[in-house]
Parts: sequence; C-alpha cells; structure tokens
Amino acid sequence: MKILPWISGAALLFASSFASAMPFVQVYEWAITPGQAPAVVAAFDALQSSEVGKNRRAQVQLQAIAFNGASPTTHRVVALWPSVAEAEAWSQKALGSEEIALYTARLNQAGTPVATYSVVPLRNWGTVSSEDRTWDVIQVEVSNPGAILAGLDALLNDKETQAFPGQIWLVQVLTGQAGAAGRSTHEIVVGYESLAEMEAWQETLLATDAWKKWSAVAGANMKLVNRSFAQWVRFVEHSYDLEAFAE
Repeated sequence: MKILPWISGAALLFASSFASAMPFVQVYEWAITPGQAPAVVAAFDALQSSEVGKNRRAQVQLQAIAFNGASPTTHRVVALWPSVAEAEAWSQKALGSEEIALYTARLNQAGTPVATYSVVPLRNWGTVSSEDRTWDVIQVEVSNPGAILAGLDALLNDKETQAFPGQIWLVQVLTGQAGAAGRSTHEIVVGYESLAEMEAWQETLLATDAWKKWSAVAGANMKLVNRSFAQWVRFVEHSYDLEAFAE
C-alpha cells in the first residue's frame, strides 16, 4: 500500500495527490425511487458487460445504502482505479458513447443524483478481500490527520485486536467534501463478510483497552459527520481488483 507524506496540522497536499500515480476512487450517489432498484441493477449490468464498460482497468461496485441519517442516498456506484490518469482516459473515451447515454438515462428514470465525490487511500489494515461485501462507512472531519492515522495504526496492531476479521481503510476525501450530512475530510471504511461478523467483532472490540485508547484519540482529533452501511449488490473486476488496489 502506498503511503502519502503528511503535512503537519493539515491534510495532504492537493496537488501532490494528483501528481502521484496512485489509486483513486470515484463515488456516485443516487436516491432511487422505491421499487426501481431492479432497473438500476439492470442498467449497471448492461454497462459493465458492454465493450465501453469493459475497456478499462477498474473495479466497479453497485452498493445499496442503509441507515445513513440525513443523506437521501439509497445507492452508490463506486469505481476503483489504478490512477487518476486512467480514470480520465476512460472517461474521455466513454462519455460520448451510446452506452453511457443509455446508462445515464436509465438511472435518471429510476431516481435522482445526490452527489459525486472522489477519495484517495492513505492506509489500510487487515486482510484485503472482495469477499467482504458489508461495509461500515464512517465519514469524519479530521483536524489532525497524522494523529488519526497513528491512532488507527496503534489500534489495529494492538495484541487485543489481532482477531479482527475484516479490513479497514483510511481515505482522504479529495473532491466533494460538502455532503448532505456536513463536511467530510476523510472516511474510515470497514469491510466485513456479513453484518453478523461485524456485530460479533464490535462486541469484542468495545470491551478492550485498545478501543478506549483509540476513542480518546478520535475524540480529540476528529468529528463524526455521518455513518452508514453499504452492501455490495454487484461488483465487476475489469482487469483490476481490490487486492491490486491495495498494492
């Protein structure tokens, strides 16, 4: 996993994030009308199986969102890319295509766009695996990124947390920080194979001294903006997967 240099008392330099050939994520949020979810799945499947959809290196996920507070988002399309350059190159070729026009029209018929934003990964812990289909998405506004990274590193390397069954990603919100629930500078994204696995682990974690230490760090250096659950409905690997994203 590539680690970016920290800027004292602030987030990473915006320009250097784009300058590095590093993984990059695009997020498209939608509020889908009740009963229209099957149409969204069909539109997603059609694009991913088309020549335009397949002609790229990316993992693309369709996620169903639940318990997300003030946000009206019900679904997200998340694209993981090896670099900003590859995302840009594909977009320039694809945006004028009939396939993208049809995909966009189908989504617009099924619901309303909510927001778009992009993130870059800073560090990950645990076992990276696409078998994790249930995600705890925690949006935060961070005042001291270095302290948060160090706190998570201490938490996940503590002897009390070595049985952690999933994966954790700390990502920086690069563009689109203003959301329905407030301003987010970072996300802590935790993946599990199921809600049952998440529940069992959190029951164990909350009883540890390691969690108490992390809670103190988090309370002093970040503010919770929103939290939601994301369930992978579909994911397609176009010559690229989550394991490659983590390298």
